[in-house]
Amino acid sequence: MDVEGITTAKALARERRIQGDFHYALLVICSCIVLLTSIVIADRLFGIDYYDLVRDPNAIAGQPKYFGLVSNLGVILWFTGGIAALQAYWSGAGYDAPHLRRTLLAGGLFSGLMGIDDLLMLHEAIATAGVPEPFVLVPHMLLLATLCYHAWFIRRNIQWVLLAAAVASLGCSFLVDAVSEHFAGLVFVEEGFKILGIMFLAVFLSLTSHAALKTKRR
Repeated sequence: MDVEGITTAKALARERRIQGDFHYALLVICSCIVLLTSIVIADRLFGIDYYDLVRDPNAIAGQPKYFGLVSNLGVILWFTGGIAALQAYWSGAGYDAPHLRRTLLAGGLFSGLMGIDDLLMLHEAIATAGVPEPFVLVPHMLLLATLCYHAWFIRRNIQWVLLAAAVASLGCSFLVDAVSEHFAGLVFVEEGFKILGIMFLAVFLSLTSHAALKTKRR
């Protein structure tokens, strides 16, 4: 290809990149408009003060900044592992290894769902509506089971000990939660197992995603 052809190709690539940037910027603006419109609707039609939707919860409640610190850390780690796995999946990592791709997808969806659940207290809210908590957690358990199923087939190529430790820790947290209301101090044990499980899973998903992306580049 001559110099003029190279220059033209670079100009076209730059133009496509600018167009892509414009489309993403437009998507961000539209999403923000939808969010802000929803806040206005909640304020005007449902009596939910917009102040309560945009401010930090502890600032609104007048509580110390450290309230919910470990819970917030858990949410961050849920999303860290989930985003890493989904990013690797969407990038095409493990395309020739179906069990690896499904591990990334199931792990990313499970971690993301758990992060949203913890952040918005979804299953507690649904449970207070009269739905038994075990039924509310069915989607979570199905995703976790799918993750473990596909991970089993690639156990020689992943840090399966971390996944096993995550499942065991989260399982212990769930079991302790079932009896924590009847014994003083068990809430601390429950939350300890939970944050440990989240950490194990976040590290497992991050390492698996990194390895998958590294393999893809070869």
